[in-house]
Amino acid sequence: MKFTKLIAILLVVVLVGCASEPGKKSKVAKADTAPGIAAVGASILPAGPVTPNPYLQNKPTVSRAAQQNFIDATRAMRNKQWVLAESLLQKVIAENSKLSGAYLNLGLVYRAQKEDKRAEQAFNNAIAANHTNLDAYNQLAILQREAGNFSGAEANYQKALSLWPFHAESHKNIAILYDLYMGKSTEALPHYEAYLQLLGGDDKQVTSWIADLQRRLGITPKPKAAAPSEDALAPAEESSTPIADAPADGSTEAPSEEVSDE
Repeated sequence: MKFTKLIAILLVVVLVGCASEPGKKSKVAKADTAPGIAAVGASILPAGPVTPNPYLQNKPTVSRAAQQNFIDATRAMRNKQWVLAESLLQKVIAENSKLSGAYLNLGLVYRAQKEDKRAEQAFNNAIAANHTNLDAYNQLAILQREAGNFSGAEANYQKALSLWPFHAESHKNIAILYDLYMGKSTEALPHYEAYLQLLGGDDKQVTSWIADLQRRLGITPKPKAAAPSEDALAPAEESSTPIADAPADGSTEAPSEEVSDE
């Protein structure tokens, strides 16, 4: 899938949760601990209701000028005005270097211009600004996968899932990595299933991938799992739109300009 099409779907423009608050680190699994591979017939998702996305829990205060620059930058990205978008995002970062979402979008701008080294640095900066930015881990992993660094990509998907095991796109992306690039079909299956379970089964393409993978593995399809309860989700929970074209991996968080101003 062409990157410009991915940009149209992907635009990560949320400033909600951009900056980590000192002294409020989430309790998460170690970064080098992989999510367990469940036995056939079991879900790898934690029991109980879906917990809130940790990235969206801290809402930073942003000046009116920075807010407008950020909105204008996302508009420029939609219009593929990459130079303008970069300039506006740099202004946002110059005012507040802790806004993880600005670094993430800057990385997307660099990716669109095939400046992968600069994109990699921007995604790393996004993670440094807020270690719970799941999309930054995913975008960094995509770069690593494209460069043939499959173990590095795997590690970053695992980091994202250790922070929030209900991140549907991380499950989908690591499943694609295992299935198409690392020859780990058995490991791929439960992640495809977790992704589909989180979406309530609403992805015909992934459903077909699961059926094909089950045939290859000689596994009898199991009963459809119910989607996890969302009773515990915060009102600001992210909205997700499945990527239609594949195989391709990437986050699909919906655009939003919800920010606070000083």
